[in-house]
Amino acid sequence: MEADPAGITTMSSSPHWSPGDQVTWTYYTQQHPTRTVRPGTVVLDDERGVVVWIAPGTEVLLPVLSSGAALRRAGDEGMFTAPRLQSKQLWTGNGILMIALPEKPYSVWLFYKDDGSLGCYYINLETPYERTEEGVCTRDLVLDLVVLPRRDWHYKDEDELEGAERTGYFSPEEIVSIRAAGQEAEQHIAEWTYPFSAGYEYFFPDPKWPLPRLPEHYRWDLDLTRR
Repeated sequence: MEADPAGITTMSSSPHWSPGDQVTWTYYTQQHPTRTVRPGTVVLDDERGVVVWIAPGTEVLLPVLSSGAALRRAGDEGMFTAPRLQSKQLWTGNGILMIALPEKPYSVWLFYKDDGSLGCYYINLETPYERTEEGVCTRDLVLDLVVLPRRDWHYKDEDELEGAERTGYFSPEEIVSIRAAGQEAEQHIAEWTYPFSAGYEYFFPDPKWPLPRLPEHYRWDLDLTRR
């Protein structure tokens, strides 16, 4: 067990969670004390990774600008340099299936339409996930790929990655690694192996699952940037 630079306690090994367990999916940064925390329900946890369902209406923790506006409102440079506050909000829209893959520099998400059919896959570039006492944690790498069901894809947020590079949020070496992670994801799409081949496009959550709640200890996080 050890603590990372953001103060999150990670565990070198831990038992797998069971379907229906409630966990958190946390994103931290090395530059800001704020975090993104999404409570979710475990769908699967085995040697292939951890699959978590984020239900509509779930209370989540998000970083926002001092005005309360979304970080993107500060532009592709200001979103990395402007002061941040922690905010509790509700997850709006439809649910999302988030899949953490062992040792991979990205996770794969599935977004669903109102009728329950698959809208798209979303490859979120991030550091390989680590287990914590309450879930998984990772660091977002800004650049993403959107993959449509017919398997064509495109990059998303390239302008934000350029802003992160200009402001020094990421070092030149990190930018190279992020681009390499994107190329690895491109190859994964071409091979169309797990989780793309797992049938998750037909996933439907168990209606008996309760709505996950933010752990009580996250109440103090709302004061992180006000100390």
